[in-house]
Amino acid sequence: ITARPIIDAGEIIASLGMRVLGRTAATDVTDPVSGTVIVPAGEEISIEITNDGSVLHEWVLMQPGVNIESEADLPDTEEELLAEFVYVEDEVEAGANKTLTFTAPDVGTYQVICAIESHFDAGMEGSLTVVEAEAGS
Repeated sequence: ITARPIIDAGEIIASLGMRVLGRTAATDVTDPVSGTVIVPAGEEISIEITNDGSVLHEWVLMQPGVNIESEADLPDTEEELLAEFVYVEDEVEAGANKTLTFTAPDVGTYQVICAIESHFDAGMEGSLTVVEAEAGS
C-alpha cells in the first residue's frame, strides 16, 4: 500500500498526515521503502497479530533506545526483560489471532521482536516508526 496526499489542481486537499494519523486503516500503514509500520505518537493503536505458525510467538515492542543485535543481548530473567527492555508485549498461541491495543510511545523508531527463545536469532524482528501526531487528529 502506498499512501499519498490528495492533490487537486496542484493544491493539497488532504495531507499524508491527515490521511494516516487519527484514522483507522484496514491494513498497516507502512513506509514504502523500508516496510516499517508507521503510527502517531500518543495515540491509542490496535495491532492485529496473526500467528500462522505451529508454535507460540511473541510480539514485543522494545523501549525507547533499546535495540538488540542478538538474543545474547537479552537479560536472563523475564522480570528484567519486562522492566528494562519491553514497552509492550503479548504472546499469540499457534494458529491464533489477537488484537493488542496500547498507547504509541514518543516519536522515534522502535525495534519489534519475537522474544521466544531462538526466534529473534532466526530473523523475527521488525520496526515501528512513531511520528508526530497532527493537531486535531
